[in-house]
Amino acid sequence: MTSSPGIRSSVLAEPLRIGRVTVPNRIMQTAHSKQYSDRVESDRETAYYVRRALGGCGLFVAGNHFVHPTGSIRGFEDAYRPEGIAAAKSMTDAVHEAGAKIFVQLNHHGAQAQPDGPDGPRAVYAPSRLISPSTGHATRAMDRADIASFVEGWALSAEHARDGGFDGVEIHMAHGYLLHQFLSPLYNAREDEYGGDLEGRTRFPREVLRAVRERVGDDFTVGVRIVANEFHEGGIDGAGMREVIARLRQEARIDFLDLASGGYHNVHYVFPSSPMPFAWLRDDVAAVKTANPDVPVFGVGAARSVEEAEEVVASGVADMVALTRAQIADPDLGRKLLGLAPVDTGERGIRHCIRLNQGCLGRGSRGLAMSCTVNPLAGRELERGERPRTTSPQRWVVAGGGPAGMRAAVELAADGHAVTLLERADELGGQLRLARRVPGRESVGLLVDDLERDLAAAGVDVRLGVEATAETLRGLGAEGIVVATGAVAPATTSLALGGAYTDGLPAQGTIDAFAAVASHSGAALGRRIAVVDADGTAYAAGIVLSLLERVDELELITPFETLFPHIGAGYDRPLLLERLGAHHGFRRSVAHRVVRIEPGAVTAEDLLTGVADAIPGVDAVVAIEPRASVGVPGLEADAVAAASVSPRAVVIGDAFAPRTIDAAIFEAVELAYDVAGLATLRG
Repeated sequence: MTSSPGIRSSVLAEPLRIGRVTVPNRIMQTAHSKQYSDRVESDRETAYYVRRALGGCGLFVAGNHFVHPTGSIRGFEDAYRPEGIAAAKSMTDAVHEAGAKIFVQLNHHGAQAQPDGPDGPRAVYAPSRLISPSTGHATRAMDRADIASFVEGWALSAEHARDGGFDGVEIHMAHGYLLHQFLSPLYNAREDEYGGDLEGRTRFPREVLRAVRERVGDDFTVGVRIVANEFHEGGIDGAGMREVIARLRQEARIDFLDLASGGYHNVHYVFPSSPMPFAWLRDDVAAVKTANPDVPVFGVGAARSVEEAEEVVASGVADMVALTRAQIADPDLGRKLLGLAPVDTGERGIRHCIRLNQGCLGRGSRGLAMSCTVNPLAGRELERGERPRTTSPQRWVVAGGGPAGMRAAVELAADGHAVTLLERADELGGQLRLARRVPGRESVGLLVDDLERDLAAAGVDVRLGVEATAETLRGLGAEGIVVATGAVAPATTSLALGGAYTDGLPAQGTIDAFAAVASHSGAALGRRIAVVDADGTAYAAGIVLSLLERVDELELITPFETLFPHIGAGYDRPLLLERLGAHHGFRRSVAHRVVRIEPGAVTAEDLLTGVADAIPGVDAVVAIEPRASVGVPGLEADAVAAASVSPRAVVIGDAFAPRTIDAAIFEAVELAYDVAGLATLRG
C-alpha cells in the first residue's frame, strides 16, 4: 500500500507516549457500547477492532467493562471475572498484531444501572438516595462497606486487564455514571466524608485511583475519562472540573485524560447527534490541555470536521483526536487521513458519519448489537468480508435515485458491473433532499454528497429526468434490474388510537406533508397552520421542524398521547423538544383527531373525553401519514421478473417496504453480496 507524498510528516502520523506505552499515531476510537460480547470478549468484538486497526486507528478504548456484579449488563463484558482474562488476551494479541494499541474502560453505571440484572432483581447504587434520570428507579445510598467493595472491584478488574494484555486502563468518571455521580453535586448530597466540598466529593474516585495504581504498579498505563463540563445549572462548569482534575492528579499518577461532557441529565451531550455542532466541546478540551500540558489529552468533540482532524493536534487543542462514530462509518478512515491506501480497494473518499444515531446508539438502546446507517458491515466483519471484483460483468439498471438506489448502483459498479441509474427528478437523493433541509439534520447532506461522489468515481451512467417505466426498462436490455423507487403517503389513515380523522384521511382540505415541505416558499401555506400527525416518527418531526420556521403559529394535532411517540426518550428527543419550545408559536393537541376541516378552521375531538373544539384562524392543514411503496409505472413490483423485463429484478428500500435510511442502505449492500454469490438478500 502506498502513501501520498509528504503526508507522512502529518502530525497525525506522529507516535505518542502515553504512560508506559507508545501509540503509533494520533487517531483513536473512544469507548462505545456495541453489545457484541456477553460477559467476556468475543470473536465478533475482536474482528471489529482488528478491521479498524488495519484501517489506521492507532488507539482503541474498549468500552464499558464492569467492575462489580451489581453493574453487570447482558451484552457487555465483566472485567472482574477471571475467566475473561484468556478471552481478553486473544483479542488484545490480535489488535497488537494489526498494529494498534488498546486500553480498556472500567466502569459501574451507578444510578443509571437497571434494577433488573442478568441474574435477577438487584439494588441500584448511587452516592445518595435519588430517582435515576435514565430509569426512573430509586437508588440505594452507598455505605462505607459498599464503597470498599467497589474500590476492590476496580483494583481487581485493572489487574485482570493487565493480565489480559490490555495496554492500559481507563477509569470511567464521566457520563453520569457512578464515579461521576460522586464528583457531581447534581447526584451527591452526602453529608459524610464522601460528600460536600471538593475534597469529599473526590474521595471515592481518589480511593479508586490509588487502589488501581497500587494493584497494577507504576509500569502500567492508567488514565481517566472525565467530563470537561457538566453543562447544567447547579452542576460543575469547566473551571470547576479543572479543579477536580487537579485534585485527582494529586492523589496518584494519571497518564491520560479522555474528555467528555454532560450526563444523563442532558444526554444529548453524552451522545451528541446531528443537531449538535461538530466541535461542541473544543473550547473546554483546549482549556483542560492548557491546564495539564504534561499529560496527554484526548480530544472528543474537538474537530470541526473529519477532514480537519489534524488541526486538533497541530493547534495544541489535544494530543489525540477521537473519531469514534466516524470510524464506525468508515473503518479505513485512519489510513485515508494519513494518506495511505485503504484496506478496502473499492473505497475512495471518506464515508462520513451522518450523526443520526440510528444504527449505532439507536440499536443499542433497544438491546440490539451496534450497526451503522451508512456502513451496515460494522459488527459483521466476520461474515461479510471484502467482495472480489466480478469475473463475469453484468449489465444492471437501477430505477430510483434515493439512498437505496444510489448505494446499490455504487456497490454493483464497484464490483465491476455496468450500471445505469434512472431518476425521474432532476437531481439525486430522493427524500434525503428534503431531510437535509430539516433544521438540525443538515448532516444528512453528507450522505447525499458521498453517494454522488461515489457514483461518479465508480463510473455509473446516471440519467436524470428519466422515469423508469416498464417500456424504458425493457429497452435497456439489462440482465438485472433494481427497483428502488421509494414511497409516498397511502390512501388510508393511521390506526393509532382509532386514527387521526373520524372519517379517514379526507380527500379535500389537507395538503400532503411531503409537498408542503418540498415547496421552497411558505407563502402558500399562510402564517398559521395546523399539522395532523398520524405517523409519530422522526419523519414527522422533520416535517414539523421544517414547517415551523416558515410560519408564525403551528398547531400540531395527533392521535398519539404524546408528541412523536416513536422517537425514544434519549439522545435526540431532548433537543427536539427544546427546539419546539423555543418557537413561541408552537401549540399541540395530543390524543386528538380531526372531526372536520372548513375554510379557516379545524375541529378536533379529544379521544379520551369526546369533547370537540374548533381551532380557528387556520390558513392550511398539512397531513402527515405513514408512507406506502411506489412501484414502476406499468409494472407491478412483484411481477417485474415475470414480465420478462430482465432475467432478474430485485426490489429494495422503501419500494419493498417503507422504513429507514438504514434499511435502504443495508439492502443495497446486501444485494451486492447476493449478486456476488456471497449471501442471500433477506435470506
